[in-house]
Amino acid sequence: MNWWRIPAYRIQKFKKSSLITPIAVLVLILVLITAVGVGCGSLRSRKKMYDAEIERYKNLIASEEVRKDEIAEYAKYTQTTSFYEEVAREKYRLVHDNEILFVTE
Repeated sequence: MNWWRIPAYRIQKFKKSSLITPIAVLVLILVLITAVGVGCGSLRSRKKMYDAEIERYKNLIASEEVRKDEIAEYAKYTQTTSFYEEVAREKYRLVHDNEILFVTE
């Protein structure tokens, strides 16, 4: 078609409609970029929170490992005769035959 034969009002309408679509697409892209940015920010903050929680649990596991070792040592100690003598002395106030017990009131 020849441009000089199209009426002026149709050319202006064509130009306005051709500008609306790219502007709408640009606005949509900006909205999506903003939404993704906000989502990334919240994910980063959650990741920091989860990392701190993981570190806290690792410390808790390490302290429980130390406690497990202490309990294992105490279990071995409870099987010795010195433990039985200590319990008999403290709890039941028993002594060996050749020992003297002084009781203070």
